[in-house]
Amino acid sequence: MSTPIETFDWPRRDAIPDTPRCARCDAALALRFGWCSGCRAAYCLPCGRSHFCRPGCPANGCLAGFCVRLVENGHLSETWGLPPE
Repeated sequence: MSTPIETFDWPRRDAIPDTPRCARCDAALALRFGWCSGCRAAYCLPCGRSHFCRPGCPANGCLAGFCVRLVENGHLSETWGLPPE
């Protein structure tokens, strides 16, 4: 029998804090930042581009930052991943 894969409940806009700080570097975030719905955490764009939800993500073939979506002026993008620099 195989081991069940852990799943996320990917919430929408209502989980994003009004005054976010980067979960990795603790920088105050302004109008444009990344949001990982799996971790329920905000990231500055550089930290979000290198984010993995779990330590096993690289071994599983996940792409760094692909689970992070752009928040711009309070709106969560439908597109996964962050724009390049």
